[in-house]
Amino acid sequence: MRISFLLILVILGMTACQSKRVDPAAGAPRFPIYLERFDSAFFNIDTLHTSQSIDSLLVHYPNFTAAFLTQILMLQSVQDTGSIKMFYRLYKPVYLEAQRLNAIGTEKPILEEGFKRLHFYFPKYPLTHKLTLFVGPFEQFGNIITKDAVAIGLQMHLGKSSSWYAPERMQTMYPNYISTRFTPNYIAVNSMENILNDMAPLAEQGNLVTQMIESGKRQYILKACLPNLSDTLLFGYSDKQLSILNKEESKIWEYMVAEKLSYSTNESDIVAFLQEGDNNQIFGDLFPGNVGKYIGYKIVDAWMHQKSQAKLTMEKMLSTPAQQIFLGANYAP
Repeated sequence: MRISFLLILVILGMTACQSKRVDPAAGAPRFPIYLERFDSAFFNIDTLHTSQSIDSLLVHYPNFTAAFLTQILMLQSVQDTGSIKMFYRLYKPVYLEAQRLNAIGTEKPILEEGFKRLHFYFPKYPLTHKLTLFVGPFEQFGNIITKDAVAIGLQMHLGKSSSWYAPERMQTMYPNYISTRFTPNYIAVNSMENILNDMAPLAEQGNLVTQMIESGKRQYILKACLPNLSDTLLFGYSDKQLSILNKEESKIWEYMVAEKLSYSTNESDIVAFLQEGDNNQIFGDLFPGNVGKYIGYKIVDAWMHQKSQAKLTMEKMLSTPAQQIFLGANYAP
């Protein structure tokens, strides 16, 4: 009996080893990231000598200062000292709150891990080693790819309960399903998504299943690059939304099949499955708007973990036509 018991343990152990997914990027070399604190440099300028201070910023931060002033602050001139002083006065409290949170302190190691993995999977992409931190207007982007850095707008990561997001104007621009992600722990997710979009822009064209799978490809890469983050962060779903998607995955797919939606190019169908929203217009209030991203990821995941894809690179997966993945996945939740 003891021999049989040991044999069973060995077999179970072998099965577990075979089913465990390989993580080839785990042992990749470290990819160091360097911080450029443009936020601190800007909010420590001498406003009594604004013009000279801006000249100093242009010297010390030549690749970001002009872009910040003319493209983020939308100024006509880098020496529009009146507008610069006004922005400084209005946003200095925002900067101080961002300093107090020190979000980058916890996010930098996560980003370094993500960058390491992304560089391993896509070695040809000129991935930067630099993060530029800034505080810009709430109306502008919170994550920007510059020619030599990923620029992170800390004003968009103050925490979902921050009073800065409470005014009606802000609620109009950023409904709850968006502002709930204005937390420090979305810095890594947003940065990686932005890099992926820079590397391979997501084209909003083709039928529904094509767009779902293209979104799913990027979600698959994101998860591979940030394996220690929760799926709620990676997908942008709440715990309840993710739970119901896991539970009702087969019903969502059955609905798509029954309604013959896979090859639909109808804009209303695509919006119903892929547009962000508080809830889903087809499946109800408990579901997120973009259920298609989840199903697209599941299709890609099913395809990638077939034996025939055992040695497939991420680069090849990303370039594989969505239709080929769909037909080969044999997706059946």
